[in-house]
Amino acid sequence: MTITITYQPNKGFSLGDTLLLWETDRQKTRSLINDIYKISDSVTDLSQYYNGDTSQNIIQRRDIYTNYKGQDNFFFLNFDKNDRLIELELHQGFVININGVIFDFSMDIEKVAELLNSISGNKKQLSEGEYFFENLKLTIASGEASGGEGNEFSYFYCSKDIEHLIDN
Repeated sequence: MTITITYQPNKGFSLGDTLLLWETDRQKTRSLINDIYKISDSVTDLSQYYNGDTSQNIIQRRDIYTNYKGQDNFFFLNFDKNDRLIELELHQGFVININGVIFDFSMDIEKVAELLNSISGNKKQLSEGEYFFENLKLTIASGEASGGEGNEFSYFYCSKDIEHLIDN
């Protein structure tokens, strides 16, 4: 049976029966999930473009999970520089529940966008097959929009903070 992610904007999400709150410590998050992961931490040094200033460097702290609980799925958990949980990226294999609206990765991206718009009312199209929902603090994309093929829903991103996604 496919695992359900229940997403609660401003709070966190449940991965099946496991509740993960935003800002949970990385080690505690790993312990709660209790499955095999791959660490994918990196720093992109941009100091050469900022006169040696390293404050503009891109720091990525990520754990990658594949086939969680023996299911065919794939997701990332992203952490801030203090190793606090701040983002979830789903790429396949889950049912997603937000405020009782349920969708999965077999659905057409336009159908998923309309379902999400029914609870957020602020759908913004970023490109063909890619949508941002500010009130829900999430983005979704089709396979084609995320570098693959097809119009099926294939990418879900939610975050504790979406300031980096808002146009100034």
